[in-house]
Amino acid sequence: MAEGDLLSVRFDDIAPKGDAIATGTDDGKPIFAANVIPGEVALVRIRRHRRNWTAVDVESIEQPSPHRVEPRCPLFETCSGCQLQHVDYPHQLVLKQRMVQSQLQRFGELDDPPVAPTLGAADPWAYRNHARFTVKDGRLGFIRHFKRQWFEVPHCFIMDDRINGVVQRLQGEVEGLTQCNVRVGAEADQLMIQPSLAKAAPQLEGELPSGQPWLYETLHGHRFRVSAASFFQVNRAQAQVLIDVVRERIGGGPEALVVDAYAGVGTFAVLLAPHVGRVIAIEESGPAVEDARENIAGLANVELRLGKSEALLAAIDEPVDAVILDPPRVGCRPEALDAVAHLRPRRLIYVSCDAASLGRDLQVLCDAAHGFRLLEVQPVDMFPHTHHVECVATLERLD
Repeated sequence: MAEGDLLSVRFDDIAPKGDAIATGTDDGKPIFAANVIPGEVALVRIRRHRRNWTAVDVESIEQPSPHRVEPRCPLFETCSGCQLQHVDYPHQLVLKQRMVQSQLQRFGELDDPPVAPTLGAADPWAYRNHARFTVKDGRLGFIRHFKRQWFEVPHCFIMDDRINGVVQRLQGEVEGLTQCNVRVGAEADQLMIQPSLAKAAPQLEGELPSGQPWLYETLHGHRFRVSAASFFQVNRAQAQVLIDVVRERIGGGPEALVVDAYAGVGTFAVLLAPHVGRVIAIEESGPAVEDARENIAGLANVELRLGKSEALLAAIDEPVDAVILDPPRVGCRPEALDAVAHLRPRRLIYVSCDAASLGRDLQVLCDAAHGFRLLEVQPVDMFPHTHHVECVATLERLD
């Protein structure tokens, strides 16, 4: 096979980034194709031929999957933000379960990882409460991942409608900006536009406020302050599902001590507080800690500690019933996993947005030196129509 060749290929698996994979090829190299569903036969043209893999462009679908649907967004093939809009939503959940299983097997060397069916969203559209746009000549758009091309975005179907409204109003009005972030909260008046538009669009002053240092989000009836520099889940409804899963798996009780590492603005700590004895929340980001201080105000059983999780976990010198780990995409440092093992909690909950780093860390946690057993991995579809998926892994101490 050479670049430019046409061939008919049956695809049989799903890759971590949402591409379909053909694995039974003559030369043994996997073939990757975007916008194809496992089980389909496609006529493809070889775009790139490498030593260990081949990338192709799809000319036509010769045998379509029964799960194929027409993408709602007309920019689907231009924009690389959604990888699965061509798949009906129930089957997206099946594919995401397979993706998680594959990553845990590859990076965690788990033969038969206990991955539960993916918990889907009640409404997989208009869910994103935060968007980052690249600005070119005063117009807002995205950068296409593969060819690094900018394109304008008149409407994004996975964004909150209020964000789309802001984007439409800003088009052509923000000359001089290079980036623009828009975030909205659950309440209608909660809007944050960064950076301030005072210089770029003074004509909008008074009509469209901007430069807000924070806004307030709402989860399970509790308000959370979220600063511009702080992380918060982009899917409010599914964040509540995620919290319910963590709360159920952690067990606890009126005397339990729970440690919430990588606590962010205090979401888990605040919503677990009524169900346990005490919560120690650990966070190293200054802006997130300032938010968390306000969010835990009035909760006498929540203690906030500022510092690196690996150091503060190792410094705890009292019996701990449960630990929550919710690290960044890269996962935990080895010192953090060692510190958790030293604490010997009855239950360990690991929340991850990257199944590869989760698999790597689960392999360490479940070895003889660390002494945990994996009970379940529960995928939660926080990001419908994309390849991303959140996971809640539940582990217990072996003894």
